[in-house]
Amino acid sequence: MTFRVSRAFVVSCRLTVMACVAVTVVLAADQTDSPSHDQDPGRPVMGMVDSPTVKVLRGLNVREFEAEMQLMNQALGVGCGHCHVRGNFASDENVRKASARRMVEMTRAINQQFFPSFQPAEGASRLGKVTCFTCHQGSEKPKSPEY
Repeated sequence: MTFRVSRAFVVSCRLTVMACVAVTVVLAADQTDSPSHDQDPGRPVMGMVDSPTVKVLRGLNVREFEAEMQLMNQALGVGCGHCHVRGNFASDENVRKASARRMVEMTRAINQQFFPSFQPAEGASRLGKVTCFTCHQGSEKPKSPEY
């Protein structure tokens, strides 16, 4: 299955992402990073997610991985079946899964470049200061920045 998109659509998407990044950088410039949290001895670390089908969200334990998935659902206002094939989460058949991976890679790159020392608060996304919610704000499609 091949999808064709117009050049105008691609340019519009790039401009929207760039605007979201610019707004985030401006808004975050005056905020301080959250302090890091030590491991709670009452909550031992679960095993790390180590699967050949997990390509982007590596380095997370099971609890963190599941929390990130839920945060993505909330950020886009969708359920697991939006990106995953029902009954086979490892499958890459749903094209939205590849798009989600690219978006996670994009947010990771933004965070590494602009917020390298950021430490997320308890319960916040492990991805960094810029997350799916930064642009999507509960909607399947990214919202246009308001100036």
